[in-house]
Amino acid sequence: MRTWLIILALVVVTVVYAVAVTLHMLLWRNPDVYFAYARAWSRLVLRWSGVKVIVEGHEHLVPAERYVYASNHASMFDIPVILAFVPDNVRIMYKKELERVPFFGWSLAVSPFIAIDRSRTRQAAAVLDEVTSTLRQGSSVLVFPEGTRSADGRVQEFRRGAFSLAVKSERQIVPVALIGTASILPKGTRRLRGGTVHVRIFPPIDVPASATREEEKGLMVRVHDIIAHAVDSHP
Repeated sequence: MRTWLIILALVVVTVVYAVAVTLHMLLWRNPDVYFAYARAWSRLVLRWSGVKVIVEGHEHLVPAERYVYASNHASMFDIPVILAFVPDNVRIMYKKELERVPFFGWSLAVSPFIAIDRSRTRQAAAVLDEVTSTLRQGSSVLVFPEGTRSADGRVQEFRRGAFSLAVKSERQIVPVALIGTASILPKGTRRLRGGTVHVRIFPPIDVPASATREEEKGLMVRVHDIIAHAVDSHP
């Protein structure tokens, strides 16, 4: 019963925030304002869900620098945690079909985030070009290299897309380990538990210019091992 009451409250607050930010963006088109709304909404969602967040490593980030953030993915709460507590305006990628969801989807459609139309199988190169352009224009991007949420909270194998993006954009990769989100709302369940989430932000990793395919794979393995070790070794 408690879970459904919290979910109902979160739906209401999401609608309110979505309407407000959609109107604001339609009138002024200011991406910084959208990020401010997203951060405030994320913090409220986490607070009402009983989620406490502890962040380590934010001192590794240079405020004027922009990065490719690579994070593990175990829960729907991963994105609110990152939007609320990573000290950067981070653009995320989302499924374009979400834009059909009333209120929430409409706010995504006017957001600075990046829509991916999975019905267009040839779109991958175009998306990569758009994200690369975003990074060069001064925005950071969040990527979940696993591609989908982990079913058991353990870090799955990574895909190369995030690392090809970092090479092409000539941006550093920042590994981010999210520890504890899996137990708050595990994949395939609707039971909201609350709890403590630890966010570990690791030092940025330089990406070789014009890296070979093998160098990209080596970078992928390195980032995977950093995140997996942080997740697996946490008590």
